[in-house]
Amino acid sequence: MNPSAPLLTHYASSVLYLTLNRPKKLNCLDQEMLLALEARLAEAESDDAVRAVVLQGAGERAFSSGADLKAFGALSEDELPQWIALGHRVFNQVATYPKPTVAVIRGYAMGGGLELALACDLRIATEDALLALPELQHGWLPGWGGLLRLPRLVGEARAKEMILLGERLTAAQAHRWGLINRVCSAAELETATEQLTEALSALSPSAVRLAKSGLHSASVVSQEVIAFDGLALQQLLREKDRERPNR
Repeated sequence: MNPSAPLLTHYASSVLYLTLNRPKKLNCLDQEMLLALEARLAEAESDDAVRAVVLQGAGERAFSSGADLKAFGALSEDELPQWIALGHRVFNQVATYPKPTVAVIRGYAMGGGLELALACDLRIATEDALLALPELQHGWLPGWGGLLRLPRLVGEARAKEMILLGERLTAAQAHRWGLINRVCSAAELETATEQLTEALSALSPSAVRLAKSGLHSASVVSQEVIAFDGLALQQLLREKDRERPNR
């Protein structure tokens, strides 16, 4: 295994651990990482030995701080909808995955990083975790499903507070709001994750697959919404360009 790869994989019993591996950049998401995640999930889908999947971030500072702004800033206007579509494709893959998925959150889960966690079935976080969708504070939108998945978890009023005000939630507050399923200390995280995945792995794969298929309709972002997100981002960035003073 290449320790510098954007996505690390390892198995523990019947659980596949996928680790976002850009710790110096707070595990921000770029195209290479998204494509690696898509490919690895596709491979594991037909592997009967894999009964559950854990998504986590390398290091202790972040699950993921969101999209790689440097890579994002290098995109042309014509490339923006493709970037949005890629994230949606991968996150829809996670949301509709036939095996249980768990996001294990340490530190920051921001923007696209939180949207990835929202696509998972369950979320467990350490007490020091911070969760937010701060995109509006920077002049754009949560473009990878947050506008739909967040209200379904916490309700419309609380979702508006997070999205419109960029509210940062502690793990304890996110747990009270229903965004996080379990909160534990950093020292307890490994054990808590193992207990959760052991319970999921013990379930009948067929029953899990059928149960999840009945829930998928509430988790999938439609092509119409994906197209809207791409066009909205183009429009917002054009407006930003017009607002910049001439130099």
